[in-house]
Amino acid sequence: MTTESEADTLELPPVPEFGAGRPRWAAQRIHPRRLARGHLAQWARARAWVVAAEHPTPGKARTRRAAGLAAAALLAWRTGHQQPQLLAIAAGAYTLTAWRAGRPVPPTPPTEEELQRRVILGVQQLLEDKPAVFVCDVYAALRARPAAAHLDDARIRAVLLHCGITIHKRVRVSPTQTGRSGIKAADIAALLSPTPVDPPSDDVDAGQGVPEGAVDRP
Repeated sequence: MTTESEADTLELPPVPEFGAGRPRWAAQRIHPRRLARGHLAQWARARAWVVAAEHPTPGKARTRRAAGLAAAALLAWRTGHQQPQLLAIAAGAYTLTAWRAGRPVPPTPPTEEELQRRVILGVQQLLEDKPAVFVCDVYAALRARPAAAHLDDARIRAVLLHCGITIHKRVRVSPTQTGRSGIKAADIAALLSPTPVDPPSDDVDAGQGVPEGAVDRP
């Protein structure tokens, strides 16, 4: 687990445009990218502050802020001529703030609804143009993925039921393939449709309600 002090040192993985090299130099190659990203972020914040778009009286606020920036620029110019070492300190401080502003932001984890939709879309890909797919084929396809390789049939079935997918006792995949339990394309289309549809009227093998904590996220 990463501590707060270590969060500032996290880096993105090496990118192709920086070329190949030793792994220990990978972080050094992406330092300019982080500084550039932090500089752009700070520049955008400074511009938004000067423009004062959300201020009740933006016209007056822009005039006052522009005057303040002009006075600060004049003071910095005079100070730079009299004490050049202060410019080096200011440049170092700006580089540090740009470094912190350019810190990589971890991606937002998907919600449970998004994960359920991914499972439903995966079953839809298995259906292709067929009216149904056998549930045993769904088990094999899901278990072939690294995220579900450790799940047995019972847990994958619980995941499908948790996503609202109806498992019928007998489905017809083709004129020569029928008689086994499976998932119908109409049910998957209904789950992906924004409009509610009536539940199926034939026999289903959905089982009892899934108990709390019995389903792993796909």
